[in-house]
Amino acid sequence: MKNKGFTLAELIAVIVILAVLTLLATGIFINIQRSILENQYQNLVIDIENRAEEYAEDIGTTDVLYINVEYLITKGYIQADEQDKIYDPRDDSVMNCYMIHIIFEDGEYKADFMEDENLMTNGVCDESSIDTGTVGLLCNGTSCNNGWYNDDLVLSIRGLTEEDLINSQVEWTSLLGTYELQESGTEKVLEVNPSTVLNTTYNITITTPEETYKISQNIRIDKEFPVLISSNLEVDYSGNQTLDINASDMGGSGMAGYAITSGDCASLNDSQYTSSSVPVTQNGIVNICMKDNSGNVTTKEVFINKVIFDYNNTSSNTNTEIPVYYIDENANYPLLDPERNGYTFDSWVDENGDRIYGFQDISNNEKIEATWDIIDIEMPVDKIEKDSKGAIIENKVNLILVVDYSSSLNSSNMRTIRSAAKEFVDRVSFEAGSTISIVTFATGSQIHLRPTNSASQALSAVNSIPEPTGMTNFPAALENVLSILNSLDDLENTYMIFMSDGYNNQRPDSEAYSLANQIKSKGVTCYSIGISVIDNTTLQNIASTQQHYFYISNFELIYDIFVRIQEEIREEVIYQSFDGLMELPDLIITADFPFTITIASEDYVFNSKSSMNHLLTIKNNVYYLDLKKVDDFYKLDGDFTDFKFVYYYDT
Repeated sequence: MKNKGFTLAELIAVIVILAVLTLLATGIFINIQRSILENQYQNLVIDIENRAEEYAEDIGTTDVLYINVEYLITKGYIQADEQDKIYDPRDDSVMNCYMIHIIFEDGEYKADFMEDENLMTNGVCDESSIDTGTVGLLCNGTSCNNGWYNDDLVLSIRGLTEEDLINSQVEWTSLLGTYELQESGTEKVLEVNPSTVLNTTYNITITTPEETYKISQNIRIDKEFPVLISSNLEVDYSGNQTLDINASDMGGSGMAGYAITSGDCASLNDSQYTSSSVPVTQNGIVNICMKDNSGNVTTKEVFINKVIFDYNNTSSNTNTEIPVYYIDENANYPLLDPERNGYTFDSWVDENGDRIYGFQDISNNEKIEATWDIIDIEMPVDKIEKDSKGAIIENKVNLILVVDYSSSLNSSNMRTIRSAAKEFVDRVSFEAGSTISIVTFATGSQIHLRPTNSASQALSAVNSIPEPTGMTNFPAALENVLSILNSLDDLENTYMIFMSDGYNNQRPDSEAYSLANQIKSKGVTCYSIGISVIDNTTLQNIASTQQHYFYISNFELIYDIFVRIQEEIREEVIYQSFDGLMELPDLIITADFPFTITIASEDYVFNSKSSMNHLLTIKNNVYYLDLKKVDDFYKLDGDFTDFKFVYYYDT
């Protein structure tokens, strides 16, 4: 069987069909495009009419108005393109000269776009056809304003047809005695060209064959340029410096503002001018620009110097740099005398290390650096004799013991807790006014001992801590701690020691966190001790910091924890440094007797002298803590406010 192809007739038929379809599609596309452009044009016409009605409402006239699109553009009611043109979207023809008829009817303005009145001649709109409904004055061809001009003016009349104006008689007068009468058939303009300053009101009477009009317009011209009286750049070490300028416009329009620029004053716009204080952010040759209200600008060239004061912090990689600007003529200022906690300022030096005594020693754009000496300061220190573990707490403290007696303990464990607690009580100095309280908890909680400064009452209460029973309720115990705190007159040096071997299982952990935060917010130092199988997370959140939480694997270790806590809350002594050094006589540092530095509640522990050689200075076989080295290493920026240390000595 043979395959048949298309015959010639069939091919011609297909081509004809495709051509018809193409023509139909092209016609449809053209019609759609024409419809879209027509809609755009109609929307543009509606917008022009709306803007025309808005203009009529703004000027408040009830007269019939006859204006063109270009008039609305010049008045700012229509946004044109860069060439101030409006184009017909259908054929891109210019629409500027189309006329708009506006009437006031039934209490509202109605504008009618006149499609058949495109009054353009040689590409220019016929301005004689414009009727704004009012007679007024033009200054140099545009509407006069009540502001100041800085050049001569030509006054002319608007709102009348050219025929009416040429056939009118115009009388010009001013409050300064100006008088000019212009008869019919003469040009109706007046030149105003004062030598310096003019500020007066012109009254114009226009008499046409049909009507008389009266116009009054204030005309102000200022040809005087501002005069610089003084300029002063005060040195301001806050970093926000200003050039104070005093200038006068004499009898002119008054000062509008001031600016400084490294370029041409004429290139600045009004927004760049400020009041008499101009921010200074550049050095070198600059122009002081003084502008009056009429736009006259006076330029004065000055040279502004710049110096950078550098607080070269020896303990920080971040320097504090303050740029300071000054003018040679008024540079008699004292150099900055900076302050830093922990240091005393010595002097300023240049990049060669030479001493700087005043601005006269500083070149433009130079950086000078501060030199510092660390000052002698006082700081809290725990100085502990090696053999004094277990020594009595010497200062006044408020202690709150919180003891878990839930059934997860046994009688043997409870005896250990009672024994360790009694040793702890024996080391409290009740004679100094210290108090002790005891809160016990299991399924519920009790205040087992209210605050007392009686050692015998405290020991008796420890002996009577209940035998293990029940569940575990952290929040109930913390609520009783808050109750005790509210009964104390003075919460200074108040410590809570919270002990448990189990999991909080009676109330949500979130309640425990909230109550613990309330306790800590009162300035209470909170220790927590977890024994054996415990709720680590909750107990860690009860403690003031991670360093205040202790975990021990068996109950016998509670003795050591109590001793450690007792050592931490012993009374601190105050050490005085000399030349930045703090003497550490008979210093001993081992794993059992560590040297501990605390900075903002963070501990740094050293277990040997060699491990902290970078912080020590040795003189005559005596060790000193070198505060300059400490400052450099920990980058304290000279601030020792949150710095303290604990060390042991061996006699």
